[in-house]
Amino acid sequence: MHATRFFLFVSSLALAAALHASAPDSSRTAVGSGASVDSLSRVFALDEIVVTATRWGASSSAVPAGVTVISHDDIQSVPGNLLSAALSGTPGLSLRSYGGGSSLQTVSLRGMAPEHTLVLVDGQRYNSFQNGLADFGLLSSAPVDHVEVVRGGESALYGADAIGGVINVITTPPPEGLHGSFVAGIGSAHSGSTELQLGGGWGDFGGRGLIRRDQGRGDYEFRYDDGQTQTMLRRSDGDYSVLTGDFRGDVRLSPTFRGTASFSYTDADRGSPEAVTDPSSGGSARLWDRLEVLRGAIDWDPAEIISVRLNGSAQYSYEHYDNPGELLNGTELRDLYTNHDYIITPQALFRVSPALSGLAGVEYARVSLASSETQFAVRVQRSAFMSTEHIIRLPWVAPFEMIFYPSVRYDAFSDVSGDISPKLGLNIGLLKDPGLRLRASYGKSFRAPDFNDLYWLSGGNPFLRPERALAFDAGLRADLPLWGSLRLDASYFSIDCRDRIVWVPSIGTLWSPKNISSAVSRGFEVEASWSGLDGALRITLNSTWTDVKKTSADYPGDPTQGKRLIYEPPQTFNAIVQAKIGGVDIYLRHSWISYRYTTEVNDQYLPDFTVASAALRYGIPLGPFTASFKVEVNNLFNSSYQVIALYPMPMRDIRGTLGIEL
Repeated sequence: MHATRFFLFVSSLALAAALHASAPDSSRTAVGSGASVDSLSRVFALDEIVVTATRWGASSSAVPAGVTVISHDDIQSVPGNLLSAALSGTPGLSLRSYGGGSSLQTVSLRGMAPEHTLVLVDGQRYNSFQNGLADFGLLSSAPVDHVEVVRGGESALYGADAIGGVINVITTPPPEGLHGSFVAGIGSAHSGSTELQLGGGWGDFGGRGLIRRDQGRGDYEFRYDDGQTQTMLRRSDGDYSVLTGDFRGDVRLSPTFRGTASFSYTDADRGSPEAVTDPSSGGSARLWDRLEVLRGAIDWDPAEIISVRLNGSAQYSYEHYDNPGELLNGTELRDLYTNHDYIITPQALFRVSPALSGLAGVEYARVSLASSETQFAVRVQRSAFMSTEHIIRLPWVAPFEMIFYPSVRYDAFSDVSGDISPKLGLNIGLLKDPGLRLRASYGKSFRAPDFNDLYWLSGGNPFLRPERALAFDAGLRADLPLWGSLRLDASYFSIDCRDRIVWVPSIGTLWSPKNISSAVSRGFEVEASWSGLDGALRITLNSTWTDVKKTSADYPGDPTQGKRLIYEPPQTFNAIVQAKIGGVDIYLRHSWISYRYTTEVNDQYLPDFTVASAALRYGIPLGPFTASFKVEVNNLFNSSYQVIALYPMPMRDIRGTLGIEL
């Protein structure tokens, strides 16, 4: 209640000040000026326009959160065909991988759990309601235009699960004119891929389509260490075959009315590797996934001061896990899960004056789960949200501008208690040239229990409460001319998460979830990015320090109280070099990850490791066509390491692709 009163009080002051403020300078993007969200999101300069941090287009330097934009060119340059490869090296982000190929991969932000990171595709939820996760082992980078990573609690804008932050994946719009490409690749561990894209624009209509298949035996080499000797072994149970389809059509019916519809399809058949506990480890477990998603958006600009958007999505997912070697109550484990999700979000963007803009909307979702391992479950969600931007121009040289971002959202669920999530963001322009800005935010976020938490037949807990968190962060950004352009960014963050859902021993060998744990994550993120030689060279250095600990005791004398959470490294460091020499694009990344505890009492850990990746891309014009070559190397220096205990990562992996583009 104290946080809510504080929020309402400061919001009232900001609103009163904004109504008497002078108009911003003409160099600033006017929110609600009639430009569509899609067009705003495609501006990539030193000061990008981002959508995710405010739900409308705003300058990345002027938002109240730490934001990283991964451009289309960045995604095409990195080694690897999964989106997780492009996300690697982002400040505050941890990638947990269970092996090579298309093995399970999850992403977390600012020391929180993977289910505390909300993943969106074109602004619409991607996380599973079944387990709260997004499997990046199935997210291809092929249909992606760019990605926006927003760090910090964002439930005031997006509702449940955005405790650590939001990752918004924005797909590629139809191209201008006729465009087509075919790409084929081959790599280590008997891997290969083929991809076909075709699209174009005709007057007020545009469309594009993509079909891609990735497959491999997953029989990569790794170094096994039994504590006395090291032996080179080969994985035998990580084969995969993943078919991806992505189709999108855009239409403009009038200057003020336009629509977008897309359909994506993923069909994956994967071996599910077991933990390597001895040289003979191997298994026959398999995982089948099918995901079909239909998304649509309608934009209408009835007047200069208002824009209306209607978002909707329908998602079907099927998962089958089969492990003949694992028994549950004397029966071989065969799990089936079928999810149906329907979400609709109408919202309106308005501009009352040059100093006051905002957005208001509602959201309705109906999701269901049918499974052999859980009760049949249905969840209905009803939400309302509002966010505003208040610009105060000051007559002084420094500071010259203050921007307030008050937001609030209410979420109600049919099967768990709802929550109100207020947040106040602030961005202060200290200097114009060179650019120097200060940002800060404080607000509430939460995570609703997923279906597995509530309805698992063998030990679910239908009385769970949502996890709740209070998040504060403050940052400083400077944009300086230095033989090109230099961007410096530093952030401090603190996330206090209460009512953490933890699975604990219940009866016999069964485990059950309970609201008994609290954790605090605090840390610093720093990044320096320099671009020079007319954009031909870019160097990025970043590091994150995180102290994330369990602060509660589950029982008297609990030895896990005050201990670090598992798999969260205290420090990471990334160095990235991107260069264009002639027609050659060069990408180099070197990452260092510190030690990570693997037990809750912190008596076992994985050692720190370094891993480097490199890629060369070259295009040759051939009349109306362009031939492209790409050579990429993952784990360049053949490091032996594990991200998850007993799940070794591949040694050096080399891949080559050849493409032809119209």
